[in-house]
Amino acid sequence: MYNNEKIQKYKTFALVSGAILILLLGLGFGYSMGHFGQKAVTKKDSTKLVTAPSTQVLNEATVNQFLVAYYTKKDIGENSNRYKPLMTDTMFTQATKSENQPVNQAYKGYIVNQVFNSSVNYIDAKDLTAICVVNYKNTQLVNKGDLSTGYDQTSSQTIRLTFQKEGNKYLVNNLENVTLTLPNSTSQNSYPSSSSN
Repeated sequence: MYNNEKIQKYKTFALVSGAILILLLGLGFGYSMGHFGQKAVTKKDSTKLVTAPSTQVLNEATVNQFLVAYYTKKDIGENSNRYKPLMTDTMFTQATKSENQPVNQAYKGYIVNQVFNSSVNYIDAKDLTAICVVNYKNTQLVNKGDLSTGYDQTSSQTIRLTFQKEGNKYLVNNLENVTLTLPNSTSQNSYPSSSSN
């Protein structure tokens, strides 16, 4: 009456299905615990950042945060959403206006993948200014959009940043190019020596 072969197939199918179900439940439980643990760690870390003491004086970290956001970009204007929170509204308007000038737009698509490398910063915390010698690199393309025609170019630029304190943050209020000159003479006395006859 009973078909033992069919019963054996159903038992095997039920065992395999049960094993797969247990495996999936175990993986799902493990994933959710791992995901929950990751959220807890992230939340704990962000709490540390929020409760850290606010910046009381203009410092290297504030200056470098701006320089990284300003000098790192895939193309002209692509990074404006990253440096906007680090500038006053007036300075942001001036920066985007400069980027939209025809002389700068002519290079759009030809100078790409710019990356901030390093900077030497001279900070005057009292006057809220910083002179920065910025080193960065980018890829310059011969044919627009064709990365195979590009070559890497390392550049340096010296700028003066003027900051404005708003609440507990320092925002860039002015950015200008500056030229630093070194004296040509290595002598302490730059006057010509007198000749006696």
